[in-house]
Amino acid sequence: MVDYTNYRDYDRMVTLISPEMGVINAVARGCRRPKSQLLNATERFTVGEFVIFENKERLSIAQCAISESFYPLRTDWDRLAAGCYYIHALNQFSVAGQPCQEVFELTLKALAFLSYSSLPPALVTLGFELHMMTELGMRPLADRCAICSREFTRENGRFDERLGGAVCLNCPCMGHSLSHGARRILMKVPVTKFEAIELLQNREEWLEAAGHSRRFVEYRLDQPPKIWPKIDRER
Repeated sequence: MVDYTNYRDYDRMVTLISPEMGVINAVARGCRRPKSQLLNATERFTVGEFVIFENKERLSIAQCAISESFYPLRTDWDRLAAGCYYIHALNQFSVAGQPCQEVFELTLKALAFLSYSSLPPALVTLGFELHMMTELGMRPLADRCAICSREFTRENGRFDERLGGAVCLNCPCMGHSLSHGARRILMKVPVTKFEAIELLQNREEWLEAAGHSRRFVEYRLDQPPKIWPKIDRER
């Protein structure tokens, strides 16, 4: 998984995310030369086996066997924006030297759905956000009130990202209105398989749930992405 910054005339400073070692920063020397075999390996969304060596206290990429590039993302702006957001979130929550197997595999799965399924990008993003927060131990509270801890039944409530999730109507809160259906989505999606997100296509409440999920993530990201993917059911 790659992000990069062009460096000097022909080099790139590359950020890799390894499921075993977390964030790895390395240089790809000469990769921007016309016939370099490393050029495609240093594009965003590239997945593969990288051979890295240390030279003068700096890591350098020697070669790469590419296994996936998620090329369809490059043909659709909305899907590209969502994919960049996934990579940004993965990078934000990964640490050098620390394994990140679960969030790494989740990101690959979300990118695959984004690239090769017909699901709306916003729906895939809803699944990605809720599963990502769950893997990080920061799942939004949706089964009980964040203030009084009373369990919800079928009533509506409010959602306050600062308090961590759903709040019942009996407690003081300045959050956004939260329907029973959207609350159920916020509660069920994180504990079901990612693939099950497609079952929500015909439920009107998923757009509302996506809005609440986005607020929850925004409040917890130290560095926001340059572009937030849209929240709608188009395409």
